[in-house]
Amino acid sequence: MSDSYGNRPPPIELPRMRTQFLSRVRQALGHAETIVPAARPARKDAVVREVSANDPGRIERWIKYASGNGMSVQRVRPDGVVAAIEKALLERSARRVMLNGATWPVEPLAQALSVLGMQVHRWTEPGCARDVFECDAAVTDCRYGLADTGALMVWSDAGFGRSSTLTVNLHIVILSADKILGDLVDAMVMLGRDTAGNPPSNVVIINGPSKTSDIEMNLVTGVHGPKFLSVIVVDPHPLNSP
Repeated sequence: MSDSYGNRPPPIELPRMRTQFLSRVRQALGHAETIVPAARPARKDAVVREVSANDPGRIERWIKYASGNGMSVQRVRPDGVVAAIEKALLERSARRVMLNGATWPVEPLAQALSVLGMQVHRWTEPGCARDVFECDAAVTDCRYGLADTGALMVWSDAGFGRSSTLTVNLHIVILSADKILGDLVDAMVMLGRDTAGNPPSNVVIINGPSKTSDIEMNLVTGVHGPKFLSVIVVDPHPLNSP
C-alpha cells in the first residue's frame, strides 16, 4: 500500500517490535534480565511410550488395534498384494479406481484391474484431482503405521494428493510391515528425516473409517472421508493371515 504520492511506508521490523514488547512485559513482571528457559528435560521412554521402536510385537499389535478401529486388515506376502486389493475392491463392488502410490509399482495393478473391467485412473495423470471425485475407491500407500494406536500416517506432496484419501467411499492402503513404527515419537523423527527438515503442510493421522455423531450420539460413517478402510499389510516373511 502507498499514499497518494506513491510513497510506501517503511517495512515493519517485526523482530525489533517483538523484542520491545517482551522487554516491556519483563519490566512489568519485575524481571530485569532476559530469562533463559531451562534445557528440555530428558524423555523417560518407560513413562511416555507404550511401544518401543524395536518391539518385536509391533506388527501384531498394529493389526489388533487397527482391526479394533474398524479397519479391514489383510496380511500378505508381496506376491499376494494384487489379489488382496482385487478382493477388497470386489467386496465393495468398486468399478472406478484411483491409484496413487509412491513406493509400489502402479502399472501391474492397473493392468490387473483393467482385465477385471474396472476403470483405472492414476494420480499422475492430468485431471486426476477432478477424476478422484468420481471414483468408487482409491488405492494408496502411506508413510507409516503407528503400533501404539493402530493408526496410519499420510502426508501430501507433489506426488501424493490428499484428495485420494478423503473423497472416495473405499480407501485401500498398502502398508509395508517394515513401515510400522512404535508410536508418534518415532514417526516424527522419521518425518524430519524423510522431508529433510522441511515438514509438509498437511500431515494426517488416520485411525479408521470416517465417523461422526450428532448431539444425540447417533454414529454415522463416511461423512468426512471414506466409509470403508481396508489395509494390505505386506510382510516379506512367512506368515499366516490373522
